[in-house]
Amino acid sequence: MVRVPVPPLGDYESGRLFQRLLLLFLRDLKEAGQAVGRHQYLLGAVVQLHEPARVEGGGAGAGQPCCACCRTPYPCRTVLGVAVSAGLPVPWGSPAAVVPALRDAGLEPRSGGGVTAEQVRWAPGWGAQRVAQGGWEIGIVVDRGEVETVVVADDAAMARYLASAAVGLGSPYPYGWVEDAAEVAEVRSAAHGQVAQWRERVRLPYLDVHRGCGAEGGGTR
Repeated sequence: MVRVPVPPLGDYESGRLFQRLLLLFLRDLKEAGQAVGRHQYLLGAVVQLHEPARVEGGGAGAGQPCCACCRTPYPCRTVLGVAVSAGLPVPWGSPAAVVPALRDAGLEPRSGGGVTAEQVRWAPGWGAQRVAQGGWEIGIVVDRGEVETVVVADDAAMARYLASAAVGLGSPYPYGWVEDAAEVAEVRSAAHGQVAQWRERVRLPYLDVHRGCGAEGGGTR
């Protein structure tokens, strides 16, 4: 049975498997019957650019791989951010198990912060404590110092929450931002031209063969 390898990854082959499973996961983030999306394709190209590479001087497959682009431990911040934000099912067993992967990606806790079996102090404005039945209670500081409480069921759910809080991509520009009309005008016609080219390219067999992939839903068949 194939499972997503849990970072930190112990060898090059684990890195290759992590990348392949992430790319397959991103491919399936559409409804069955829909053509491959331009944005899907570009995101896959970015993940492929940040592929794992063997550490120089190591034996075949030995040691933690590095990112061929960033030269940092793989998965790098870019790949880890995409994987976590997209929801790749990485089977982390506890919040503490997430920490080494976040540290490798340069996502250190705040000063005085850390993660133990009973407590999480990672980002400013929130912290978590273990509660009864193995769950976790997260306290998040909101407006005027009020604390909003979120409860997650178990260690695995808390691990996913911690990973998402650390590497969440947020709202990239221009989604939720004020746009500059002159900047929009500079790129819009060229973007529309690329859309027209993609409309033809997506019909090529190497892309059209993936039309049936994805979740069953309301996609056009």
